[in-house]
Amino acid sequence: MVQTEKVVKDLEMNYSGVFDLKEFLDIIKKYFDRHNYDLDEKSYDTKTKEDTKNTLMKWQFERKLDDYNKGIIKINIKINNYTENYLDGKKVIKGDINLKINAELNRDYDDQWKGSMWKKFFRSVYDQYIADERQDKVKSSIKTLVEGLRKEVKKYFNI
Repeated sequence: MVQTEKVVKDLEMNYSGVFDLKEFLDIIKKYFDRHNYDLDEKSYDTKTKEDTKNTLMKWQFERKLDDYNKGIIKINIKINNYTENYLDGKKVIKGDINLKINAELNRDYDDQWKGSMWKKFFRSVYDQYIADERQDKVKSSIKTLVEGLRKEVKKYFNI
């Protein structure tokens, strides 16, 4: 049975101003591509209200870290009260953007330890006594990945 452990919870970043949405999304995609994570676009919803728009995008990046662990990074991108304009021939957005990041670690994602009571017992022993140090390294790598993304986003928005 898959065990899920939260590694990063509700890391938020906000920016108000003018930005190129396509360029911003490309930065996120390329960052995870460099780290061999696969993108799954969960949802994309835009609502128009008078002269402004509101958009919510939900992305999930996944990667099998080893035979036992899978890293999952969930990103919600909210863009509120924005208008689309052109600046120097490029389409830009003027509005508020909120980026919310959650990261989790899925253990035994292929259900290799599912089944008999013996397998469950050995998994419990393995998790508690053998894999503890390795799990700490895996969690640390996910935290480092999210911190790197946070730095790239801050650099893009100059915050």
